[in-house]
Amino acid sequence: MKNKILTLLLLVVTVAIVIYSCSKSSNQQSAGTGTGGPTGGASVSIQNFAFVPDTIRIKAGQTVTWTNKDSAPHTATSLNGVFGSNNLATNQTFQFTFNTAGTFSYHCTVHPMMATAYVIVTN
Repeated sequence: MKNKILTLLLLVVTVAIVIYSCSKSSNQQSAGTGTGGPTGGASVSIQNFAFVPDTIRIKAGQTVTWTNKDSAPHTATSLNGVFGSNNLATNQTFQFTFNTAGTFSYHCTVHPMMATAYVIVTN
């Protein structure tokens, strides 16, 4: 019985630590480097544990802004390491300027069960 109580207590403490560390986020915005290019860009909302829209198309030199609309923290992190946000709290944003054409897949590192989304960049 003691072992079960200790195991349960350890589980509760571990979950509390994970929730606390996931909810800590920086107010710092990140951006890719770039020199000019077309103005404008696109916006992605993170809501209901999904990226909306899940695919966007922009021109090279434009910026994408992600905004977390969920109460849970999320990230927008490319699968190949090109860009990545810190944990975003509710209503926090992350921006990245795409200067190279290509298709960039990204996901939420906090919630790997969320569907992968895509930024398609054309010249």
